[in-house]
Amino acid sequence: MPVFSSSKKKSDEYCCKIYTMDAELQFTIEATAKGHTLFSLVCQTIGLREHWYFGLKFLDKVTNEWTWLQVNRTITSQPIQIQSNSISSKRPESPSATDNFKPHLLRSPPTSPSTSTLSLPSSSTSGAHPCVNVLELYFVVKFYPEEITNELIQDITRHLFYLQVKQDILNMDIYCPPDAAAHLASLALQAKFGDYDQLSSSSEPLNLESEALLPLSCFQKVELTRADWFSRIVALWRTHTSLTREDSEMAYLKHAQDLDMFGLSFFEISKMQGANKSNPSSQQQSDQSSIAAELWLGIDSLGIRFYKKNKLRPEVFFSWSDIKSVAAHDKKVILNMSGEKSATFAFYAAKSSVSKEILDLATGNHELYMKRRREQTIEIQQMRYFEGQQQKEKHRIITRERQLRLQAEKERDEIERKFNDYQRQMKEIHDTLLKYQEAAKLLARKAHISSEEARLQAEKAFEIETQLERCKYEINRNEEEKRLYARQISECEQIISTLVNDSVKSRKEAEELKIEVAKWRVAEAAAREKLLSITQLNQSIAVKNAATQAQQNLVQTSSPRTLSPPPYRPPLRNQELNQIDERAFLIEKQSKQAQLVLQLEDLKNVIQAKKIEERQTFLDKAYEENLAVGDNKYSTMQKASSGTASKRMAMLHDL
Repeated sequence: MPVFSSSKKKSDEYCCKIYTMDAELQFTIEATAKGHTLFSLVCQTIGLREHWYFGLKFLDKVTNEWTWLQVNRTITSQPIQIQSNSISSKRPESPSATDNFKPHLLRSPPTSPSTSTLSLPSSSTSGAHPCVNVLELYFVVKFYPEEITNELIQDITRHLFYLQVKQDILNMDIYCPPDAAAHLASLALQAKFGDYDQLSSSSEPLNLESEALLPLSCFQKVELTRADWFSRIVALWRTHTSLTREDSEMAYLKHAQDLDMFGLSFFEISKMQGANKSNPSSQQQSDQSSIAAELWLGIDSLGIRFYKKNKLRPEVFFSWSDIKSVAAHDKKVILNMSGEKSATFAFYAAKSSVSKEILDLATGNHELYMKRRREQTIEIQQMRYFEGQQQKEKHRIITRERQLRLQAEKERDEIERKFNDYQRQMKEIHDTLLKYQEAAKLLARKAHISSEEARLQAEKAFEIETQLERCKYEINRNEEEKRLYARQISECEQIISTLVNDSVKSRKEAEELKIEVAKWRVAEAAAREKLLSITQLNQSIAVKNAATQAQQNLVQTSSPRTLSPPPYRPPLRNQELNQIDERAFLIEKQSKQAQLVLQLEDLKNVIQAKKIEERQTFLDKAYEENLAVGDNKYSTMQKASSGTASKRMAMLHDL
């Protein structure tokens, strides 16, 4: 890091804005600072030690193309655009590692300046002179490893690779079939949000419309609505349960590594024919007129590939062990093969800047290729050791968290089961209570009816009692009449006796009177007996009716319909939680993997049925052809690298 002096003028200081894939960094540097100084500042700030995979890119003010920053030169000596501080607040579009940045409407930009900003001013400008000149650069992936799962050591390295590869797929710089794009989108959602079930149970609704999930080509070439795509992606997302962010990003990179264009930097070239070294003028004319066939050059961590038909099937492949050197002069690039002095191949790039970039990428990839085949340095060994220790600790923490989560899920399930049992019991009690209420209403109605009947019976009893009183009154009155009759008879007898004594003449009348009295007595006795029999009969009938009615009322009121109370249910006992069974976890993982395979197969069939044939590009047709013959990225590369280097060189000359 350079030493800043407070005596420097404000014009000698520059504010560098560095945009990574998920952050924005600001540094203040001097005009004499070199590229490696700024690059080291960025790596130290973000904690990146595997710096050899990355580089800084800027927009060339002369050619208006994205250019790699040369780390061994001063920054200001390179054709980087210098903006004033007032107009630099608007962030330009970010470049990809292999092509110009292509913004699309169906995805968000790669980074947001408001997500993370870090400003590191120098000591010379601390609160004194704010810098006016602003330089904007982008920190992106420049070189890819051969095996991304084993070579990348740090989490920050894997995270930056994940963001870069994801952006290249969304930009369609890397060809990705629709089914693979949906699978990668589900892994991206798992990396960003975590488990779907936990997110769906939260109060905040999930809005996938604002997420960058699929390339634009998926919506253009397949007749599926956005809702159909999102439902398919969510179904795949649910199979990634329990994957951490790091595991999801690594799984994303593993699947993306199998894509044919992964890690490749493509350049359109023209093959040179009819070279004549003895005549420079004829050589120049031949160079300018040599457009025999258009080829694509692909550079990656394994070597150099040449494409003719499409960018999915290389025609010829040379590994870095087959290449002795690469030279570039103006637009011309020359490959020198190892082992044979005459084995060379020359081709033209579109511009001299492109040939320089080809040379830069070839040199860097070749150095990394040879570095991987040498013994690891102490730094790499230390990084791997500490990373291994961190991974073990993370694995232990994750295992413990998984155990706690499963235990919590068991407790939650037990609580839910008890809650459901309580709800069921409460429902049964509620139903029983309703039955009791209905029975109580029925009994109340019966009690009302019984009370009405009792009232009627009381009225009838009162009437009977009145009749009894009347009968008693009649009986008493008959007794009075009897006594009166007896007194009258005695008086009559006295009169008769007197009359008999007085006059013999009236004897006949007396005898007749006696006969009448005798008849009267007989009639009186008959009437009295009849009255007694009627009175006794009425009393017995009334008493019998009252007893019968009272017995019926007693029977009806003493035997109401009762409901049996609900059976007693003892509270469930708390079950003891068992320890985590790893075998059960693996079985669950295998079932999810099988479910994922079935869903991907179903998605492939749906895409095959819904694809729009007239919108299929040349790469789509080439991918279908490779799929039909059973070829993939590795088999096509193996075919392109078959044979000796001289034989492949002859094939390359014949293209």
